[in-house]
Amino acid sequence: MNQIDRRRGTLTSCSMLALLAAATALAGAGAAAAQDTPANTAASGGAGGEGTEVSGIIVTAEREKAAAAAPTKASLAETQPESIMSAKIIEQTTPETGTWVQVLNLAPSVSGVPNNSAAEGSTLTLRGFTDGNFNMTYDGIAFGDTNGPTHHSESYFPGSTIGAVVVDRGPGAAGDLGQANYGGAIHFFSPTVSDQFGFVEKLTYGSFDTKQSVSTLNTGVLPTGGKLLLSLDDRNSAGELSYSGGEDQNYLAKFIQPITDKGTLTLFSSVHYTRFYENDGDGPGETWQQEELLGKDFALTNTPGDEHYYKDNYEGKHSDFEYADFKYDFTPKTSVEDQLYTYDYSNKTVSALSNTDLPGSNTSDELGAAAAAAGVKAGEVGEKATDLVGYNKLNQYRVYGDIVRLNQDFGLGPLGSGTLKVGGQVEWSDTKRDNLRIDLTDGFLPAYDITATYVPNGVATKDDSYQKLQEDSDWQNYEVFADFYWHPMDGLTVTPGFKFVDFHLAEDASAEKVTTPTGSLTEPFASSNYYSSPLYFLTANYKIRSDLAVYAQVATSFQYPDIAELDSAGSQIQNLQPEKTLTYQGGVVYSHGALAADADVYEVDATNTIEACTVDDPTPDSEFCNIGKARFNGVEGEIAYRFDQGLTLFANGGSNVSKQLAQAPDAATGVAGNSAQTIINAPRWTEAVGAIYAQGPWWLSVDYKQSGAYAVGNGDAQAPLGSKELFLPGYDTVDGAISYDFGRFKVKVQGFNLLDRRAITSFSGSTLYSATDTGYYTFQEGRDVEMTLEAKF
Repeated sequence: MNQIDRRRGTLTSCSMLALLAAATALAGAGAAAAQDTPANTAASGGAGGEGTEVSGIIVTAEREKAAAAAPTKASLAETQPESIMSAKIIEQTTPETGTWVQVLNLAPSVSGVPNNSAAEGSTLTLRGFTDGNFNMTYDGIAFGDTNGPTHHSESYFPGSTIGAVVVDRGPGAAGDLGQANYGGAIHFFSPTVSDQFGFVEKLTYGSFDTKQSVSTLNTGVLPTGGKLLLSLDDRNSAGELSYSGGEDQNYLAKFIQPITDKGTLTLFSSVHYTRFYENDGDGPGETWQQEELLGKDFALTNTPGDEHYYKDNYEGKHSDFEYADFKYDFTPKTSVEDQLYTYDYSNKTVSALSNTDLPGSNTSDELGAAAAAAGVKAGEVGEKATDLVGYNKLNQYRVYGDIVRLNQDFGLGPLGSGTLKVGGQVEWSDTKRDNLRIDLTDGFLPAYDITATYVPNGVATKDDSYQKLQEDSDWQNYEVFADFYWHPMDGLTVTPGFKFVDFHLAEDASAEKVTTPTGSLTEPFASSNYYSSPLYFLTANYKIRSDLAVYAQVATSFQYPDIAELDSAGSQIQNLQPEKTLTYQGGVVYSHGALAADADVYEVDATNTIEACTVDDPTPDSEFCNIGKARFNGVEGEIAYRFDQGLTLFANGGSNVSKQLAQAPDAATGVAGNSAQTIINAPRWTEAVGAIYAQGPWWLSVDYKQSGAYAVGNGDAQAPLGSKELFLPGYDTVDGAISYDFGRFKVKVQGFNLLDRRAITSFSGSTLYSATDTGYYTFQEGRDVEMTLEAKF
């Protein structure tokens, strides 16, 4: 059985108390406020973004019975392909103990079946765009890593904190803000705060000794007109992988206070803590040799002195996400929204250098090349040749920002009417990253300051080559936008938009000094760059009838760079241009009575993609260049039919082609040419079919989701089209749920991956199925059955 050290932080309680104190003070100050929330506040012309209230999205999309019952559906008002998921669908069809990966799994062109690690959930792809190439927002605020806009599904927003989801498969309007609308956006919305008092307790137990409790309190409308939601999510699991258990706690508070009868102030905080066991050096995952000899569930051991020992491989993470959102209607035609926010992420990791060998045959000892890279020498300052080398890693950042939106309605006489939406965003970050070699055997943990005198085994030394990484970075992001929603005639909305983005990224590694296995030294450096671009948007939606609409979009987008693009001192870095896409797409939506359906076609052309290259500067040097072009195209659709007896059948799918285009040799950069290539980790198609029965107190559902074949490669390498060696067939899952609501009590049983598929979900090496290749594989999580008891008071 896995062992877990349960260590709870105090910052979560402090953050929650601070928010509650602020909420109480506001409630006291707003005694004269009205209880009605203005329905027109910060209204938006398009679903998914621009400050749209999630309740408006759901109501608009679910007016017909088929759309209301379907797990994913489109809106007749949409201007780009989208899929909407309501709180009811999320609660019934996704794991109580899940992350957003499982929440989004049923949407077309979304792929993210969880792997079999209880620690790190798998990441998502959207239309073949991998994580980091599309935005994720929570209540309209984009969030992501400051090393590059990727995301950690286990560190922010567990399923219990997600009240609804809108998947936008496109760059959206100009007012959809964030670091990476390159490939679209996934919008999460917080749970709705009820006007009625209520307390709900959920207890879940499932496979892999997984336990969870979720406690939710709604105060209802207070005497001052405000209302408060509090939620505590506490879970722990032994995990499917050996000795890889973990625990999570999430604390959420949301307070809404009306300001007279024209505005609201919302205060929100979500604080998350997680701790789990996992080797970070090469994984997560296992080599093919390990899989063949030890099975798909091998990860760590309970053997002290071995580099797989679970107590030498663990991560502790903390994150928080807060905002204050002020909305106000100055007149029936003029409104404003100001959203001040901050979020934080901290990852503290201890890990052995490697986990590629078999238990008992360590490659992390001090005599190996990894030890030489660490600057650790056997016999020096008391170190022993058999001591294990690992590292102590920190990745910590905080982001601050403010978003302001102004909306003004206009009457245009014979030209119809319109709404002008203007605003902007300012955002800045502060990041600290370091990675210090340590002696796991003796517990030697050097100070973060490399100028300090280290004392391994009580013997002073000045050897600063224990340090692998030490750098600070920051960004300043500025965006301004304008969208005009023009209604020239009944049923037609045409929306031109403009956005200008300006991004400054800086990295300071002036203290960095890294010894490599060959004895070379990475010299300290500091670099920065400015990226800016105008972006243009044009969308149209025409309601042919009240139940039938068509839409089209032409839009550009901008990809913020990763911090790795600054990790060189060459002149080429100053000449990099932002990565861009040009999107063409159109579709149709039908929603009437028992039938809801939508379909779309798209093409996304990417230019200026940044890739590694060699530059004479003045001698050949490894740099990054704007040398790539890519194309993404496909067709998508979803359909649902609702029978009178409460049965709904649904299906959706997407055919998605993702290619790096052919590239001629470039004499100026020295980059060799290549033929067209398939982009790695981009499923060729997705499909989902299923049935939902909802009648009286009963709810039953069963669904099948498949993610199709995808290419794999080594690092950033691409797999040639038609290459069978570097293609994997994809993965599929059958899930089901049944629940009965007694009124005050509810019982629910859910099963995921009922057929116990164990397909490969990722591969990081160069040769598949090779015992000598040290690339890592992850596999589908096995069959998972959970039971939830719910009590409502």
